[in-house]
Amino acid sequence: MEDNGIATAAETGVYGPEGKWLIEGHGVDPDIVVDDLPHATFEGKDAQLDAALKLLEDEIRKDPRPVPKAPPYPDKSFKYAQ
Repeated sequence: MEDNGIATAAETGVYGPEGKWLIEGHGVDPDIVVDDLPHATFEGKDAQLDAALKLLEDEIRKDPRPVPKAPPYPDKSFKYAQ
């Protein structure tokens, strides 16, 4: 590595302050379970992206937020001294 550091894979699990193993041997459960079919992915479709966009659209529809008006553009012109 550029900085003479070392990158290694974890050799032991991690446990939390309550004394339980954290995601050891299991991984993190997704918020939304999506079937990512290989042939659809091969055809350029992305089931995970589609599910995420649908979730966001539903959230925006339920709780729309106003878009703030943009302020006027600053004057960045240079004034020459004469």
